[in-house]
Amino acid sequence: MQNYLKKMLPKSLFLRFILILIAPVILSQSIIGIMFFEKYTQTILGIISTRMAGEACAITRLLDMNCEKEYIDELKQSMNVNVEILNDAKLKKRGIAKNHQAYRALRRATQKKGFTNYYIDTEDQNMNIYIPSCKNPEIYKISFLRKTLYVKIIAIVLGSGIVSSIVFLLIAFIFLKNQIRPIRKLAEAMTEFGKGLNTEYKPEGALEIREAGTAFCQMKSKINELMNTRMQVLAGISHDLRTPLTKMKLQLSLMPQTKETEWLSSDVDMMIRMTESFTLHAFEQNKEIPVFKNIYSLIKEIAQDYAADNFAIEISGDKNTGAAVKYISLKRAFGNIISNAKKHADHLYISIKVSSDDVVITFEDNGCGIDEDNADSLFLPFKTENEARTHSVDKGVGLGLSIARDVINAHGGSIKATNSSNYSGACFTVILPHTGAI
Repeated sequence: MQNYLKKMLPKSLFLRFILILIAPVILSQSIIGIMFFEKYTQTILGIISTRMAGEACAITRLLDMNCEKEYIDELKQSMNVNVEILNDAKLKKRGIAKNHQAYRALRRATQKKGFTNYYIDTEDQNMNIYIPSCKNPEIYKISFLRKTLYVKIIAIVLGSGIVSSIVFLLIAFIFLKNQIRPIRKLAEAMTEFGKGLNTEYKPEGALEIREAGTAFCQMKSKINELMNTRMQVLAGISHDLRTPLTKMKLQLSLMPQTKETEWLSSDVDMMIRMTESFTLHAFEQNKEIPVFKNIYSLIKEIAQDYAADNFAIEISGDKNTGAAVKYISLKRAFGNIISNAKKHADHLYISIKVSSDDVVITFEDNGCGIDEDNADSLFLPFKTENEARTHSVDKGVGLGLSIARDVINAHGGSIKATNSSNYSGACFTVILPHTGAI
């Protein structure tokens, strides 16, 4: 039952606020309306019915006393009633024609006036009360207007209550929408920040929302400062290492060439490539501004740089999908994935699929595949001999896939390595936030 209620409840905050507003208003208006209608109608009907029964009693008494016709006509006109005398008629029916709340009140009032033999006809346009004469074999037909029993104030009160409730609810909806807008702006700013976009955001709205927005701005500033500091420190270390590494390389070149010096020269070259790679990556991450790019065109452009006679690249999928990306960084990330495939395979298949929220890009090769139990180690930095790749040795510096993961995560996306279900090699699945079509 509880799960069913959760499914029935609206998911958005705006709709929940509307439900919180509407439910009490409808419930309170219903309770007040029912209580007012019942109590008020009973009281008013009792008063009106008593007056009508009294007027009927007064007229019949005057008729029995053979009062002057002019006096009775004047009385009928002032009471707004019509009186007929039915000669030689018998009262065939008794009581009330229709068992309705209004007529039951009139019946009770008539009985209180001492009439036991009477009939109230409610079927006509008018409401007719038949009362036998106490002294003559005649029946008096006293006709009242039917609308006499109906009080317009009831409809007016109920109608005004409903109309005023609707008007105030509409006003509440407008104010509520204005209160929800700052929350949506804050959520959009958080989403954009998670995608790596540095959008401007100014806290607004209610006090609590402004406090949350201010806290987000402070957190955003500290994260950016932390990332910049980290990149600057690591880039500085990488830059400072180039001088001693260059000296070591120069000294090794002046030494007699032996197997040991060749090993050392190879290690020094690898360290130089590491420092250059990381320095370039740090510069791109700090300085680059996101731009809107076509994903298919971007991948096709990168593929042209890596295509060779012994390495073929096939691209398929959606050609009109765009995203806000750091062009150089993402180009470098995709290039590292393609370069990794080129080391272990001779054919790479790239497909682009689009959903409402994401762009899914898969890189599948026909190489030897990976050890899925150690797939996460593919993205560890400085892993030159990657244990996740079976039957092969990575001859790079060990930063390619690590940089690719950092760049994709900075775009608010993700990357995952598995074995391909279509080919013999590995499959890298990249998910990026979907921005729109070009």
